[in-house]
Amino acid sequence: MSSRRWFWPTISGIEAEKLLMERGVDCSFLARPSSSNPGDFTLSVRRNGEVTHIKIQNSGDFYDLYGGEKFATLSELVQYYMENQGQLKEKNGEIIELKYPLNCADPTTERSEV
Repeated sequence: MSSRRWFWPTISGIEAEKLLMERGVDCSFLARPSSSNPGDFTLSVRRNGEVTHIKIQNSGDFYDLYGGEKFATLSELVQYYMENQGQLKEKNGEIIELKYPLNCADPTTERSEV
């Protein structure tokens, strides 16, 4: 199991975009709490020189991307889409790749139960 340094517990979507554009490359990503739906999460991914935000639903029992595979933890969801390139797609069928986790420097994220 990989560490969860790609989880940023306290940033907004705007901050995520700024970080990914400044420090990331295409296929860089991070996960963060959703600002619009407390309890849910968002996957922010840099691709084609811009940032796409993907909502992750937390039903209480599992995590999913509003349909598709269901996972017990956020870590399992991220791990799955990193290992199974081509499974994560836009509505138009375009593939979204998770290749380069943008690591958070905050050591508390290592211990958080995500």
